[in-house]
Amino acid sequence: MALCRGYRILHIMTSKRVLCSLALFLTVTASVHARAWGCEGHEIVALIAMKYLQPQVANQINAILLANPVSPTLRRYCRNSGLPLMAEVATWADDVRSEQPGTGPNHYVNIPLSATREKYDVSQICQQSCVIEVIGKFSQQLRTSSDPNVRADALRFLIHFVGDIHQPLHDENNGDQGGNCIPVEYEEEVPRLTSPQHEDYFPNLHSIWDSGMIETLLARHDMTLEEFADFLDGRYRRRQQRWNSGQPIDWAWEGHDAAVTAYRALPANLPRDQSVQMASCADNNHIANRLAELHIVLGEHYENVSHPIVEEQLTKAGIRLAALLNSTLAK
Repeated sequence: MALCRGYRILHIMTSKRVLCSLALFLTVTASVHARAWGCEGHEIVALIAMKYLQPQVANQINAILLANPVSPTLRRYCRNSGLPLMAEVATWADDVRSEQPGTGPNHYVNIPLSATREKYDVSQICQQSCVIEVIGKFSQQLRTSSDPNVRADALRFLIHFVGDIHQPLHDENNGDQGGNCIPVEYEEEVPRLTSPQHEDYFPNLHSIWDSGMIETLLARHDMTLEEFADFLDGRYRRRQQRWNSGQPIDWAWEGHDAAVTAYRALPANLPRDQSVQMASCADNNHIANRLAELHIVLGEHYENVSHPIVEEQLTKAGIRLAALLNSTLAK
């Protein structure tokens, strides 16, 4: 929420974060994977991508979005005003889940944490519903559909899903709903039970990767979203040619490798790959309550490992989104 982002970015003291916690209480849900990268992350990805769009492609994108705007009745979670249109719609795919719940599985792929590409076939769990498959689907719709509304929705989905696939915890599962069921303390915010029925906690590992670490980076650098996008673009400029390649399946495995690092860096030994069907964090023998007893605190060591991954994955997502849109829309 804008309220919570403001507290960190404006460096409001910890005591006032209680208000942010109360606001977030109403927005935390029991969905398998939350809003990948949060508001700022998706917007940063779009801002980086805009730097590398071919001029005619950038013009097409603006025309498509202007001619077919987001419904004014749709409740928007992110309200960063003043951003370019492409960045403003970057989180639309999360908002529209309330109207199109069937799109929920499109945001992630549950590759078991211990899986390796050499020994694991992602098609076993990804049958035209996971993030790997839908990126190709919406690219095709954007390229070939004659329906302006279909093209606009496909474009908005693509802007979002390319960001999602680069959030490492959207490319793995370890019997804990992609880290949603791992309560953690972060920046002196102790995890609290937000839903006794579903045994949801906040903060949790997934939420920290979605937004917590990005908000911390923005605050420590004292930068706006646009400034941070410029910063990442400059910092990783030499690697961008190497990153500007591959297909969604490659990006997912790359994100999965980053997720393995994210789990290994935790100051606790967690069980690996409990293959269970989960509807909430109360499943898998009350996984969240069990892990809450470990009192996992993410401190300086975890940030030293994870912050570079966050920065690189945001930059990769922006570079690859631009390449995908250029190849899809260039005439």
